[in-house]
Amino acid sequence: MAVKIPAMSPTWPGVERESPISPRENLMLALDHKKPIWMPNLYADSQMAISRCNRDGVPKDRDGYDWFGTYYAYSPTVGLNQPAGGVFDEVTEWREKVKWPDLQAIDWKSDLEGFKRDERKALYMRFSNGIFERLHAFEDFEQAMVDLITEPDECRALFERLADYKIELFNCLRDVFPLDYIVAADDYGTARGPFFSTELFEETLLEPTRRFVKAVQARGTKFIAHSCGKVDAFIPYLVEDIGVDGLEIQDINDIPAIMEKYGDRVLVEIKADPYIVHDDEADAEKMLSHIRDIVDRYGAANNPGSGAALNLQSSFKDKYYLMEEELYRYSLEKYKGEQK
Repeated sequence: MAVKIPAMSPTWPGVERESPISPRENLMLALDHKKPIWMPNLYADSQMAISRCNRDGVPKDRDGYDWFGTYYAYSPTVGLNQPAGGVFDEVTEWREKVKWPDLQAIDWKSDLEGFKRDERKALYMRFSNGIFERLHAFEDFEQAMVDLITEPDECRALFERLADYKIELFNCLRDVFPLDYIVAADDYGTARGPFFSTELFEETLLEPTRRFVKAVQARGTKFIAHSCGKVDAFIPYLVEDIGVDGLEIQDINDIPAIMEKYGDRVLVEIKADPYIVHDDEADAEKMLSHIRDIVDRYGAANNPGSGAALNLQSSFKDKYYLMEEELYRYSLEKYKGEQK
């Protein structure tokens, strides 16, 4: 029987247990690049803050327009929407055609209505439509690639303005939510390689991205950079030049090499094998052995810094909790004496 891997895995309620420190404290040790007490289960150990006021994008399950006038088309097949451009035809038009939202006119405190803080978990928020992604949300993707090559100065100017906008948006939300970290998306590649060269990255995206990251960190909030695709070429920039606190990247990148070189400076999120965690015929020992192997390969006991954080998922509730318990139990035992 073929394994059915869902586009979006179910989210199972968190486990309440007696632990040496709270899941939040443990995760923040890892984001400080110290040895955690056990391997964090990143999103199970976190509480997501959601802003109803924020219209930087559109809810993923529908068509609609964001506050820039970008249209998002929903795909039932994919289960998500995607921006379809329409704000300008080429980057040289951005100054006249982009209408920036007045963020100071928004009642951001209204987002707290109905919000209940879980102090045992780290509070985070996702930021979509990264600085580069917004370019190809404003216009056609192919045109964005052409503009990067033919109009790098105009792209850089737009990216600097977008960094200003991103910083202001973050600060508005940070004034309301005491965010421990954010996960900010900016996809840089396909499964085969980057969209653009490192030279173009240096010329256009490096400094605006660095300003955004530093502004987030200045508020005491950690920055996890999400980037889909094979983006190994950009990891030195993200870690050494920009200084992100965490990486959410796909395993088509050389994660062991990244951890060996940068494990004392960045927390890497990893995922379990989808062909195991979503296999309805996988027995308990296969799943438990897989979790132990993850801890042995990517854990703090055998890697510099904090080791990795696992993003554990499963289509099956009972199997998820079986693996979750083993992750906690086994890594707690393996990490004994590692804290520094």
